[in-house]
Amino acid sequence: MKLSARTEYACLAVMYLAENWSAAAPVQIRRIAEEHGIPARFLVQILLQLKGVGLVTSIRGAGGGYRLNKAPTEITLRDVIETMEGDDWPSTSCDKSSPLGEALLSFRQELCRTQRERLESISLAELVEQAAVDAEPMWYI
Repeated sequence: MKLSARTEYACLAVMYLAENWSAAAPVQIRRIAEEHGIPARFLVQILLQLKGVGLVTSIRGAGGGYRLNKAPTEITLRDVIETMEGDDWPSTSCDKSSPLGEALLSFRQELCRTQRERLESISLAELVEQAAVDAEPMWYI
């Protein structure tokens, strides 16, 4: 699966919001942009798209910013990726009238189904937890 930079930035942004879920204050765009090297103007567009489907909400004002609209355990990676990429998964362009073409199409459909199921099975909370485990230092004796 090849993801666009827009989709990767969206994933990073919502993971950052998930990481800061328990904070009382919303997260400012500037913080997300600086933390992950995302152009702020591009991030605004991404967050507006995520807001449009109800994954994030915005708070106006000097202390404003963005928050997840649901708990990180309730948002899956599939939610974010399909918001950014669409749910039109690619299929094969080969001749489907031949047995070989049908076999290839069947395999491609199975692959897409497996991919969707895996993306549906992992929540933002799990990704943030995995990132925390990966960031812990290893001590060797």
